[in-house]
Amino acid sequence: MNCLDEPSIKGGKILIFGLMENMTWKEVEEAVKQTKTVIIPFGSTEEHGYHLPLSTDYLIAYEIGKMVAEKVKVLVAPPITYGVCRTTASFPGTITISLETIKNLTKEICKSFCMHGFKNLILLPGHLGSAQLTGLELAAQETIQMYPNLNIVLVRIPYILQKYLDVVEDKEDLHAGEVETSLMLVLKPDLVKKDKTVSEHPKFPEHFIVSEPRKYMKSGVMGSAEKASKEKGEALLKILVDEIISLVKKLEQKI
Repeated sequence: MNCLDEPSIKGGKILIFGLMENMTWKEVEEAVKQTKTVIIPFGSTEEHGYHLPLSTDYLIAYEIGKMVAEKVKVLVAPPITYGVCRTTASFPGTITISLETIKNLTKEICKSFCMHGFKNLILLPGHLGSAQLTGLELAAQETIQMYPNLNIVLVRIPYILQKYLDVVEDKEDLHAGEVETSLMLVLKPDLVKKDKTVSEHPKFPEHFIVSEPRKYMKSGVMGSAEKASKEKGEALLKILVDEIISLVKKLEQKI
């Protein structure tokens, strides 16, 4: 299969790029003449300790997408607010979906963008559970087999940040700890209950598949949220935004 033929550029109209949800369909139709790239933020509705909101994952992905759109010509899709949350599923407020659901949802979203003339899709997950990332990767692989003229990028935030470990003190940070709390202190400081931050590194039994992960966690934090700071968040954001901008430029050059 092929995506729709690339529309021709007419009139040279200057558009304000950014959030698709605030645009009309005619504005999207015009925008696709000037950019073929869209960022799709993925997150979850999931516990993040005593100090961060359930919306943390999708807010981080969405806000990073917005920051990229302020610097390069790219559209940002409405965020996907549910994800695969296995370890935290039993905490009140966590809403989990299956790997198959996130995979199929992603494939159908990608198909829609392809139909409308987009060529470059950036999957930007703020929720980094292994099952979530596997679902996104499988969706991307299956989609490009169906639509080989598409370019799909799956942004892996941990891989990016590994290059800059000097910014982060807690080398075992996994969830709701130093990294996410630092990012939220910049992006949504009014939603961070800094006085409720804790440090917790749950120890799960090696090799065992446990039926109730919550038995090994108290707060839901997997890291040192107490080490978070706005300064660290600003440094981490710059790293992430710059890396995604670089990806956008590489993708646009492929068209």
